[in-house]
Amino acid sequence: MKVVQVSILGKISGNVNADEVIGTRVTLKKMYSSSGEVLPFVSARAVKYAIRDALRNRGLEVDPFISDPKATEALRLADTGDPKKYVDNDLFGYMSTKGRGKTAERRQAPVALSYFKAIKDTPVKSEFGARFPRQWAGKVDDNPVPFEVEIAEFVGKLNCIMYDYIGKFEDGSVLDGGERAKRIKNFAEILLAPAYVLPRRTNSLNIPEYIASLVVLSENGPLPIYQHLDYDFENNRISLENLKMITNREEIVNKASKILFIDYKGSIGDLPQKIEKASVGKAVDEITKFL
Repeated sequence: MKVVQVSILGKISGNVNADEVIGTRVTLKKMYSSSGEVLPFVSARAVKYAIRDALRNRGLEVDPFISDPKATEALRLADTGDPKKYVDNDLFGYMSTKGRGKTAERRQAPVALSYFKAIKDTPVKSEFGARFPRQWAGKVDDNPVPFEVEIAEFVGKLNCIMYDYIGKFEDGSVLDGGERAKRIKNFAEILLAPAYVLPRRTNSLNIPEYIASLVVLSENGPLPIYQHLDYDFENNRISLENLKMITNREEIVNKASKILFIDYKGSIGDLPQKIEKASVGKAVDEITKFL
């Protein structure tokens, strides 16, 4: 099975993917490692939402969802379930519910994304603000209501895998070659550029600032490459030592058709053997031709 694996390191700042509101505090989504580290993250769902918006802005049709106000609460908004028409149903899969006791229609997503999660312990701070009474509401004599927004700046990692059944469906049909290539190319461009704006930002615009991407093309299924893209915080650069370990692993080198590296900051000199430096455009072309 052909797959393309992508691992991305990038910087994110602010309160990008707000979590629950506790009292007057808008919290940040975060995990805690077994050693007590605080690791803020942006959910995979939020990244997909941002990419879906970017696909719509490029003129591709995305699922408008089916709304049924008379249905039970869980079924009021459902996926259309038409992957031939809607690019997001094709790339990210869907579950189209039919009601209680009936089997839902599903598509396993050919594109899977991880959390965009901090890779080291990250301090979380608070930004204070206040909501002042509005004259039009007739409450000019009320006191301002203070609130807090949790914010953080972190270097995070986003992993992605693309399977070769984009544009191929369970009934055996396949999209026209041009349309299929268009979907793969647009998704790869949006992901690798990056050309998406993260949603649910509570206080500022946020587009991730990419540092580096590792792109591996394989005809032998997924390979264990994700742990080899890491950041050396002591020297403030990509960890070349970790990257070199790829070339020492026969199970990766012998099975990978191509290993590409995108250096967004131009800070890396010579790369280890068998890892090829590439621009975003070249990587997108290679992915599109391969899949």
